[in-house]
Amino acid sequence: LDAGSADILNNISTNAWLNLLFAAVFFVFALSFFGLFEIALPSGLTNSVDAKAGLSGIAGIFFMALTLAIVSFSCTGPILGTLLVGALNQNGGALQLTIAMAGFGLALGLPFGLFALFPNWLSTLPRSGAWMTTLKIVFAFIELALMIKFLSNADLVMHWGILKREVFFALWVLIALATSLYLFGILKFKHDPPPAKLSLGRKLIATAFILFAFYLVP
Repeated sequence: LDAGSADILNNISTNAWLNLLFAAVFFVFALSFFGLFEIALPSGLTNSVDAKAGLSGIAGIFFMALTLAIVSFSCTGPILGTLLVGALNQNGGALQLTIAMAGFGLALGLPFGLFALFPNWLSTLPRSGAWMTTLKIVFAFIELALMIKFLSNADLVMHWGILKREVFFALWVLIALATSLYLFGILKFKHDPPPAKLSLGRKLIATAFILFAFYLVP
């Protein structure tokens, strides 16, 4: 691509309509994480691949990994999408994307290797529960912030003057404060009521969002 035009990646990353598309994707992911609907691939595809996971040898391992990728699509999609979009917006994006994807793959595969070596560790894993919904909602707020970022890119290119610098940071401050209020149990969701007692980790993360908001205020 660089051989054709040295600025082709920059032209792609600054394309207003492409940035609007990215903003729409992040908005849809945010709504999904807030619990309005669930994003999932067709169940028939998942079942078909899962049926082949019982094959012996490398083929079985491949289809087992493919099943994991399909089932976790709704969780990993936003993260991988963010990495791909970020690669277009930075110099040396291809190298950064390669490193990020290598880290993502290592992080995804390492637990399986460790648990295979030390099966007793499985009993120490945290149990699924309300904390998973809490994590999704926190990511939903982050997705909204990313949506505003790409709307701002399009606004700058098209000179609409809607998302000026002050408005952009004001919206990010509001999102950070809303995330903090949610973690402190002040802002509530029907499907995720706050716990009777806030954990130390939850308080620390909520405080971090407040500090980030104050950092942006000036």
